[in-house]
Amino acid sequence: MTIKERIGFATLTIAGAILGGALSGHFLGAGSVGAAATPKLITSQKFVLVDTNGNPRGEFGVTAKGVAQIAVFDGAGALRAGLGVAADGGPALGIFGKDGKTRAEIGLASGNARVILFDPTGKPLVALGVSYDGQDGLVMMDKNGNHRASMIIAADGAPTLRLADKERTRLGLDVTPDGLPGLALLSNQGRTRAALTLNSDGAGALTLFDDAGNPSNSVP
Repeated sequence: MTIKERIGFATLTIAGAILGGALSGHFLGAGSVGAAATPKLITSQKFVLVDTNGNPRGEFGVTAKGVAQIAVFDGAGALRAGLGVAADGGPALGIFGKDGKTRAEIGLASGNARVILFDPTGKPLVALGVSYDGQDGLVMMDKNGNHRASMIIAADGAPTLRLADKERTRLGLDVTPDGLPGLALLSNQGRTRAALTLNSDGAGALTLFDDAGNPSNSVP
């Protein structure tokens, strides 16, 4: 098995799978609840909970997008938490800041379970998930949304740690399913330029690669 096979840096499905749309589009704002007075009738489409002053604090209903939801508002009428199930069956829980920006999301979509944490502006920075094909991992992004670090456990049980610049992976550390560790350094074109490995016979090896990614020197 070559070093390229052992240390694969192709984009894993989990990185995209656990990063979905924010939940803010699923839930209605407090202004859409209306009805300042205590409702006299509970309908089959919406139930509104109000405080002693008649301000809406919660809602149970179905949105125009077909999402069955429970939305909870603070005293100022801002949406702070929501639990919903989309028309296609995808469940999600969202936690929102005072300005309505999503700060945390737990969801299940297309067989991918995910937890996403957002910064105060609503940009995703950390994602933890388990994909439909059995991979699980942690992805961390910078403030511009670039993937900078990830830790993935593949479906075959092999763990991989990746560190990246703003555009692509530059360093990878992995352990194969049969217990062989390897470290690879990649160029800014994404090609492996150096690799440190431990083979099945217990011997270590350092391999250098040319610009095309072909091995050129090896020690021993």
